[in-house]
Parts: sequence; C-alpha cells; structure tokens
Amino acid sequence: MALTSQTQRVLLKVFIASIVCCAAVGICCLLVGRVGSFVGRVLATTGTISGLAILGLGSATVWERRRWHPVGLLGTGAGVVTLVLTLAAIWVDWWRLRAGPGEEVVFKSTGIAWVTTVALTHVGLLGLARLKRGYEWARVLTVIAVVLLALQIDGAIITEVDSDWGARIMGILAICVACGTIAIPILHRMSRLHVREAVCTTELMLSLTCPRCQRVQQVAVGRSKCAGCGLKFNLEIEEEHCPQCGYSLYKLESANCPECGAPVTS
Repeated sequence: MALTSQTQRVLLKVFIASIVCCAAVGICCLLVGRVGSFVGRVLATTGTISGLAILGLGSATVWERRRWHPVGLLGTGAGVVTLVLTLAAIWVDWWRLRAGPGEEVVFKSTGIAWVTTVALTHVGLLGLARLKRGYEWARVLTVIAVVLLALQIDGAIITEVDSDWGARIMGILAICVACGTIAIPILHRMSRLHVREAVCTTELMLSLTCPRCQRVQQVAVGRSKCAGCGLKFNLEIEEEHCPQCGYSLYKLESANCPECGAPVTS
C-alpha cells in the first residue's frame, strides 16, 4: 500500500507539473502571437501527460484498495503503453521516414491504447463502490456496457467501417455507460445509509487502543477521534441482514426473514 501511495503522489506531482508547463507555453504563445509546430507538439505532450496522469491516479487507487486488483494493474500498464505510443505519434515525423502502412498502424494502435486505458480505469473505479447485493446488477450491466463500447470503438478504429447501425449501437452503449456511471455512486451512498441504519439495533462502544499514542479508550461507532493525540477514527459495524430486503436479523429466531419471508442461512 505504501508503494502505491507513493505512486499516487508521483502521478499527482506529474499532473500538476504538466498543467503548469501547459499554462506557461500557452501564455508565451499569447505574448508572441503565433503557435509553431514545436509549440503545438509541446502542448500536445503536456496535455497527454496530464490526461494519463489522471487515469493513472484512478488505476493506482484501484490497485491500493485491492478491489478487482488485476484491473488496476492492467490499467497502469495500458497507461504506460499509451504514453509511449502517443509521444511517438506526436514527435516522430512519419512522413519523412516514409513509413507507409506503418504510420497508419501507429496511429490506430495509439487510439486503441487510449480506449483501452480509459475503459480499464473506468471499470476499476466502478469496482470501488460497495453495493448491496440487490444493487450489484447495476454495476454488472454498466461494466458490460463499458467493455462492449470499448470493443466497438476499437473495432471501428481497426476496420474504419462507417455503419449507421454501428453508430446507433455505439450511442445506445454510451447512454447505458453514462446512466450506470451516474447511478453507481448514488447506489453506493444508499448502501452506506443502509449499513448505518442496520447498526441502530443497539448503541455500541468499542474498547480501542490508539495505534499512534497507545492510549486505551472507549470509542463510539461512527466518526470520533483519540482523546490523547486527536487521531481520527471512522468505525462501521454491519450487522447481519436479509440479502433480499435488507431487514435486520438481530435476535432472529426463525429460519425466514420476518419482513419478506426469504430463507435465512446461518
């Protein structure tokens, strides 16, 4: 976790530095009054680094949280490949090298790399949400839509086929991705409210030793802080509840949920 946190700090510094560089170049262009080929490439480079730094922060967060762990690692690797391909597309004069078909391959590979990096980061961030079992279908459908949309865009880049139905399907998938992306954080918040409501069966106090000052104290569930050094705590306790309707099963003696009648496994 420490390594990943260090990676996040480095990516954040890179993002800030690229933004400052881009702003400085833009100001110089306004003062000089013209934008040459070299300046345009510098702006494109700083913009590329800024975008990939943001995507890298998302993948690093997924990696740190150990949620869908391979996705965060794959997103980071795809970001590195995307950076190399994009810088090559910006700075190498392929027409001078007379690359022919090779130039087309480079630009198509760059587009596919960008789509893949964005899709992996998007899927990884969706995996960070902690949802009730009843809400998991929304995340599954959103992830499927993201994957299908990425595959369709990659296919369009490779084949260069301009299809009316293909554009319509791509639009439908984009709408599904947008709706799911908006809904997942809301469902995540609702799930957290459900967890807080489930704890209301009793007021709990926990005996806790502060990891910083080693002071033993009674801490209430929720947000609190150490009485000695002020270290902040956020304690959450989730009692057993019905997987169908979310009804609390505290002191339940029957084999079925008293709210919906669903069987309860011990």
